Amino acid sequence: MGFFSKFERRVEDGFDEMGDKFFDAPISPVQIAKKAEKQMRREKMVGAGKEYAPTLYTVLVNPDDDERLFGYYPTLAGETETYLRGKAQELGLVMDGSPLVRFIIDDELKHGKFDVVAELVSAPIVSQLRAEEMQRYGLSAQDAGAPIPANIPTPQSYGQQQAYVPVQKAPAQAQQFASSGIDVMAEDALAMENAEGAYDAAPVAPSQAPAAAPRTVRFDELNAPEAVPQRTANQQPRLIDLTTNRSFPITKAQIVMGRALSSDIAIEDLNVSRTHAEIRRENANAWSVADLGSTNGTLVNGHHIASTMLQEGDRITVGTTTFLFTFR
Repeated sequence: MGFFSKFERRVEDGFDEMGDKFFDAPISPVQIAKKAEKQMRREKMVGAGKEYAPTLYTVLVNPDDDERLFGYYPTLAGETETYLRGKAQELGLVMDGSPLVRFIIDDELKHGKFDVVAELVSAPIVSQLRAEEMQRYGLSAQDAGAPIPANIPTPQSYGQQQAYVPVQKAPAQAQQFASSGIDVMAEDALAMENAEGAYDAAPVAPSQAPAAAPRTVRFDELNAPEAVPQRTANQQPRLIDLTTNRSFPITKAQIVMGRALSSDIAIEDLNVSRTHAEIRRENANAWSVADLGSTNGTLVNGHHIASTMLQEGDRITVGTTTFLFTFR
């Protein structure tokens, strides 16, 4: 029996207690694993004499499929992560920590269709995203990818115990990648057996878990306008992308940040909304940032905000991208 057959059988066995509804859908665990591997090969990068494999795999799904399969995501993600780690090892690819597989809605996809986007993301960001995923599923990091116990709720009862949490919507222009057949040798099974427990291998430290504070803090709890240092009118602020070190001068009274190409600062990040946040000039010496009703919110120095004044050195996070606000 080939590895993919064993892989699918192991996942299917975990769902036997819950019936066959999951496998009525055209999306199968094997298809997800195959397409994720294809994207891993396609998006690998070379640096310092080594080949690096992507660590963040975003599976784009139809909204109806997402609502139907939400309760199965932890097991699907864990099994696929285990497979990708073993495949990367077999191909001699280096991974910066354990990979993360997550699911995001794409309204443009038809029922039963899906896509996978692979990205090379630093280990700290992957750990933060993993903690957020586990919080969304109501699990600890060690629970994901483990065999499903007999008393786990079905997707229907899962929704009764815990409200359905829709995943973030992906951009409409997400590329479509076709699956291809892959000849997998028997050694894959052994490699994957040695790599079991993707989440156990990289537990998230308590300090990295999302805080229990409210999602949005009150405006008056942060910096008041009078706390902003006085500056001369000719000092032009700018934002610096701390990942790419790219600088964005703020040359207008209002600057929109978002995933839309029409944004003043267009950000290629699936976690960023089309119109995510706005930098505003309050007067000659003061600037503020406001969230524009984004899906994942806007953070300043690690705190979710609705709107707040900006000071030199503040860090603005939209999605997984962080900018430094500076006059220097």
